[in-house]
Amino acid sequence: MKARSRLNMKNKKILIVEDEKVFRSMLEGYLHAQGMQVFVADNGQSALIRLTEENLNPDVILCDLNMPVMSGEDFMAELVTRNIHIPVIVISATTDFTQLDRMLRLGAKDTLLKPIKNLEELKVTIQSNLYPEQYNDQVVNRLQPTLINYDNQDITPVLKQLQPPINQVINGYRVNYRQLNEINRFGLLLDLAPISDTQIGFYCLDIERSPQEGIMAAFLIRVVFNDLLKNAVSFPDKKLPNIDKIINQINYLLEDSGFSGQFPILLGYFNTRNKAIILASGGLEAEVATENAQYSLSRSVPLGTLKHQPSNHLDVRGTFWQCRIWNNHQNIKLMFNPES
Repeated sequence: MKARSRLNMKNKKILIVEDEKVFRSMLEGYLHAQGMQVFVADNGQSALIRLTEENLNPDVILCDLNMPVMSGEDFMAELVTRNIHIPVIVISATTDFTQLDRMLRLGAKDTLLKPIKNLEELKVTIQSNLYPEQYNDQVVNRLQPTLINYDNQDITPVLKQLQPPINQVINGYRVNYRQLNEINRFGLLLDLAPISDTQIGFYCLDIERSPQEGIMAAFLIRVVFNDLLKNAVSFPDKKLPNIDKIINQINYLLEDSGFSGQFPILLGYFNTRNKAIILASGGLEAEVATENAQYSLSRSVPLGTLKHQPSNHLDVRGTFWQCRIWNNHQNIKLMFNPES
């Protein structure tokens, strides 16, 4: 394997979507010096024109968030709608992590915060997207220092903002939840999102066992969970995901990122078409009640305890179902009911 510092960037094409002229010129000059072919646009709409009407096909895109005419988020959504699959690196001065979160959910590969004090960091981030096979794991590539440049005090309210709505409709199902915690306790973190138009993924994480690292671990897991689950399922739904494998991927991710604590977790998957329900425990307990039966899932050892993470899992089917997840005195109750 080549040394990463020697990975060739010469003649690779990059599109910079940035409205700040001085910063854009700085990036353009630096990347020219690395041998790249550099193209620029000052907003998302101009970038779309370059991609569609001018048939520009860059190897990677650097994209700001807050721009006139068309924002970075709207640009990213257009790429998804048009099935344009080019790695996007977000580069922004935003202090609103929810913006970064939405970009990552849309498929952005990395995030970097302005000002960039070390251009080597930019170079490595671009290389990791040009040559993902030269890096240990594409998932780890997304865990840029940007995501850990916040201290725990700042991150806690952000994590609370990122909790899903307590009542929403996903893929024709009404999904709601109730959180039952001790007073003044953060409780279990829940993340819930559609994986396709017939598949829903979710996880529940207890960060209180390792309070110094728990919030950062929650961010890292949030960034990669959708990708891991999307990579584990097929379209159309010809197979069900190996949830045990995903738990071990997350376990490896935390270890590789330098975390040493324990992070009890439960992963869940629901297919609204064939009604398959899969749960896997890495430290949390659960009970599932469907229209036909009740099931229990005992806790396995917490995530982060062992190098190879054992997990207990449950594989059932149900149309109307609910799930209670708990650890000590922290509880979440999830309910899934078809809209019709």
